[in-house]
Amino acid sequence: MSQHAWEPSDAPLSQQSEPPITPLSRFLWVLAVLLALLALSAGTALLRLGVWNTVISLGIGVIKALLVMSVFMHETEARNLTRLASALGFIWLAMLIGLALFDFLTRSVVPKPWN
Repeated sequence: MSQHAWEPSDAPLSQQSEPPITPLSRFLWVLAVLLALLALSAGTALLRLGVWNTVISLGIGVIKALLVMSVFMHETEARNLTRLASALGFIWLAMLIGLALFDFLTRSVVPKPWN
């Protein structure tokens, strides 16, 4: 007898096509961590750390992005091609930030023409 779409499958769980269900506790933990990182980035913005303010803020932003990617975008259960596309997106963003920083740091001061 052939199996129809409405009948349960006898295939093992590893061969079924339904994605795993993420428990609610994981989402709540990630929410707590994201809120803590938000408070940390707001707190470091009030400190006078010079150039380290930018470094710390970018580091916190990267951690928050990795958390969102791994939990909410399900990158841990994704296929290798999806992981590769996400990694290349991150690398492209790092290159753009690096090129903008390089451009800003190598500019010379141009005097005002009316002085």
